[in-house]
Amino acid sequence: MNNEHNPIAIRINRIQESWKDQIQNNNYKVVRFLLDDEDDLPLINGFYKLESSIHRSIDEVLVVMLTDFENSKEYSYRLAKDWILEYEKSLSKYPDLPWTEFTTYKDKILLANPNLLQGHLLIEMLASYKKSIPFPTENLRIGIVPRKIYSYPDFAKWIEKFALQLPQDIGIVLTDYTQNLYYSSVMNNTNFSSYSLHIESQNMKGAYQEIIRSGNPSDPQVKFNNCMLEMGKKASAQNKNGVHHWGKKLLEVGQSTGDKGIWASAHLIYAGFLFGFKDLSIQPLLDKGIKICYSQLKNNDTSSLGILLQLYNYKASYYSIEGNSSKAWEWFIKSTQEAMKFQHYMEAISSCKNAIIIAEKNFMKSDMNQYLENGIFKELYKQDDEFIKATEFNYIANYYLSNSPTLTQEEYQTIDQRLIRLYGKKWRHQAYSNLQTTP
Repeated sequence: MNNEHNPIAIRINRIQESWKDQIQNNNYKVVRFLLDDEDDLPLINGFYKLESSIHRSIDEVLVVMLTDFENSKEYSYRLAKDWILEYEKSLSKYPDLPWTEFTTYKDKILLANPNLLQGHLLIEMLASYKKSIPFPTENLRIGIVPRKIYSYPDFAKWIEKFALQLPQDIGIVLTDYTQNLYYSSVMNNTNFSSYSLHIESQNMKGAYQEIIRSGNPSDPQVKFNNCMLEMGKKASAQNKNGVHHWGKKLLEVGQSTGDKGIWASAHLIYAGFLFGFKDLSIQPLLDKGIKICYSQLKNNDTSSLGILLQLYNYKASYYSIEGNSSKAWEWFIKSTQEAMKFQHYMEAISSCKNAIIIAEKNFMKSDMNQYLENGIFKELYKQDDEFIKATEFNYIANYYLSNSPTLTQEEYQTIDQRLIRLYGKKWRHQAYSNLQTTP
């Protein structure tokens, strides 16, 4: 779809134009995107991605950082370290990048003590980077968008201190919501300049519907998308007969494509829309979807593996809704085993976490312990640090450390130290808190 007519691109362009009109060439220390609708977050992320690339349209340099915020003491160091790592990755692709003092600051950060406040080093490094920008009149904007924020009040305080120290031509960009106003204290601080760029609701549901409905009406994919839209409308209106009407059409369209993956996913989608009605056809639909996926796996075709794992998880979730905890646990374990078999470790960790939640709430610890002791924990633990940190493995590790009957003290300490290094000192508390969520 041409960007000129792409509803997502059109909406991102509106944000770009608002930035040019209200932000560009102003030395605000803090710029806050203030969203009325959380559904619009993908648009802001799209803006960040475009404007921090070679395809940028604004006359400012935007660098986006995703560093997790765990505490104020270590954040400056972690941010500086991630900045160096990201620049190094870019340098491997574009060796002619102009920051000549990169090696100097890389060495400084490697030698810095992460347990001491390193705000001065972060500011010094950013000032050095700013000098390397080919167009000196362009501001440097740092989009600070942590993947995880463990305390918004602490993060807001850190932002205020950081903003006070920034040179005139370097600023911060944040994302906030009118229903939360996480950064009110930052924006109300009169010791530095700030501006809220208000983003009214962009009707993202409408945008997605435009995309889904676009194309040739006789195209099976367009028909498939239309069936999903209509099912969603009927489900929202609590119209079960309507869901069945469009669900059956979805199955017909899915089968007509000749693609077993699409046909299996039609069963998954149809069953999913029926969850709210506790309909008797849910499990048979999921079973038929599983049967379709099995037929592909028998022919060594793994293209529908992701759908198969979702079908397993849907069965487990619905058994949980029905109060059949043993069956729910069994199907989450089946999903874990299938994912492990094909080395889809991310999916295995997610399913295993859900199995643990079921076991914890339904007095099934002996079953869960036996399963973890049979090798799955050790297999997942062997994965590299970068992968482990990006997953929910900390939940599995917390359960294993708490319940393993065979774990030695030395093994316990080794695992604990690694998880502290990857997730922070409070990793067990965070894992325990988040493990209370029902799958």
